[in-house]
Amino acid sequence: MIKCYVECFERPDGIRDLGLREKLTRRKVRVLSDQAMFQQYPPMSNLLQDCHDHGGGLKEPRNRQEHVAIVAPILSQNAQEIMVWMDDKLSVTVNISSARISSPPASVWCYVEEYPAEDESLGLRLREKVTGRKVEMYGRTKDHLVEFLASPRFTGAYEFMPNLYERDGYDDYVLVSGGTAVDSYDVLLFKGDDQLTYLLGPTPDTAYRDAFRVLKEESAAAAHSRTAMTHFEDGRYREAVLSARLAVEMACGGGGTDVKRRLAGTPEDVSSAGASLFARRNAAVHEGGTRVEQPDALEAIRAMKLLLNYLGLVDDQP
Repeated sequence: MIKCYVECFERPDGIRDLGLREKLTRRKVRVLSDQAMFQQYPPMSNLLQDCHDHGGGLKEPRNRQEHVAIVAPILSQNAQEIMVWMDDKLSVTVNISSARISSPPASVWCYVEEYPAEDESLGLRLREKVTGRKVEMYGRTKDHLVEFLASPRFTGAYEFMPNLYERDGYDDYVLVSGGTAVDSYDVLLFKGDDQLTYLLGPTPDTAYRDAFRVLKEESAAAAHSRTAMTHFEDGRYREAVLSARLAVEMACGGGGTDVKRRLAGTPEDVSSAGASLFARRNAAVHEGGTRVEQPDALEAIRAMKLLLNYLGLVDDQP
């Protein structure tokens, strides 16, 4: 195990870059790979950026409480540097005292959905794990994104990553991070700027997410409930209402008929909450966002909480 810290330095071309050094000896630590994708994306580049943003012991040589720990085969070492090899034996963990990040980007775990296209070919798109929301982005180019999504099939890696094509589970995934242009109940659109990254996981470059952000395999109802609260807090009242209704539908089994079946014969306060939420949802769908104000969204949120509690899905949101 090599315990490291992150160092900021300037390359010969004048561009700022980040690298790793061993805590004890301050030797440079280089991670080498023969994988083609790392010719464009340096190994663990996102890891280094978030560790540097975190600061503290992750970029201080003498601090022993926080560090980046690398376990990997050592190719060579001398008094100046250690070179390790990135293969299936490499593992990366981040030891931190507090999970603080400056301006963290939105990060979602996605699965690849294959669907029949108009020309009878196989189309590929991304959806968020568990919730099923469409995840859209421009990427560097449209062709680059399509090639990226198709690469597991072309290389044969899909045989070892079956969960990459499944909605539930985080064993395999595409991790998309960056700034968002649209964050609604059914679609998440990322901005095509320098913050945008999309990585196939799990890889050493995505391992740090478990250290900085707690990854929970939550139910679809809980995910939509959390999304509804986020929309409400950010002033997106129409989206909050729609997500609140979706949370109840998922808790009931998946659709409007399931909601009616589960709420049949319930106490008056529960049935009233269901009717209120349904009415707010109809206004949001048919009358647009201009007719959904804060009081409407607040009533929808309260109705959602009452219904989820009745259905046995305890909502931890205040």
